[in-house]
Amino acid sequence: MELKQLEAFVKVVEERSFSGAARGLYLTQPTVSIHITALEKELGIKLLERTTKKVAPTKEGERLYEYAKEMLAIREDIYQEFGEGGLGEQNIGIAASTIPSQHMLPELLPAFQRKHGGVHFSLKRGDSAFVIEEVKRHRADIGFVGMKLPEKSLCYLPFYEDRLVFILPNEEHYQRLLQSPTPLKRILEEPVILREEGSGTKKNAESFFESQGIEKEKLHVIAHMNDQEMIKKSVSKGMGISVISRKSVLDYAKMGRFLIYEPLEEPIIRTLYLVFEQRKRFGRAEKEFVEFCREFYRSGNEGVIF
Repeated sequence: MELKQLEAFVKVVEERSFSGAARGLYLTQPTVSIHITALEKELGIKLLERTTKKVAPTKEGERLYEYAKEMLAIREDIYQEFGEGGLGEQNIGIAASTIPSQHMLPELLPAFQRKHGGVHFSLKRGDSAFVIEEVKRHRADIGFVGMKLPEKSLCYLPFYEDRLVFILPNEEHYQRLLQSPTPLKRILEEPVILREEGSGTKKNAESFFESQGIEKEKLHVIAHMNDQEMIKKSVSKGMGISVISRKSVLDYAKMGRFLIYEPLEEPIIRTLYLVFEQRKRFGRAEKEFVEFCREFYRSGNEGVIF
């Protein structure tokens, strides 16, 4: 058994594709196939289920994948310990939900690369549920999410605390609502735009409604949208109100395109997390990046931090 065979096997499992693994390892597809075949023959088990549409690990393959990842991580530790020093040419696979991908990673990644220029990133974007699934399926090393799901195989590390606010069209009608004795009650009588299922923002907004004794079924929900820019533009055009990350709306608010209401007596707090596998062995670059993300907002950058 050779490490290059295990490396090829791990890449096929993560890419769910021989061709994708070949591209990622800079090998030919036949070479990857030879490595997998040799590994299956040596172990006497079938490691992959192959169909015309996808490749998936068998039960034995899933178990070997965990061992192989650990062995490759140990190899990386050896290189880091006894190599030339520095992080070198490494890639970190990231999956991020909307707020981190649009408003935090554009701050974090350039700042990190100024210190560690040899590290490259590959980034996928989706809602929090998508990100968690990518990490579970080994298709991302580190995830950035706005909610936690009860997955025992995953570790959630809080690194940023955001506030959710109500945004309203900047119109006379909504300006009067904010001057009323009960602005929250009046606001929630208006048409509401919510995020889609799987969104951390939606989950936190619904938790707030519940804490206020507000039945979400009685809200006048006129749309569910999976794109926060679409929500912001829709609100600015007078379609209705919405609940959204404060960090994501400061630009529009400064331009006067909508109003912001924050229930100060009970702020809507939303924690953002780094998520990764419990058993994951971090390479040096990944360790550095996780620590960098946690320290970044302790160093005078905007936001409430842990």
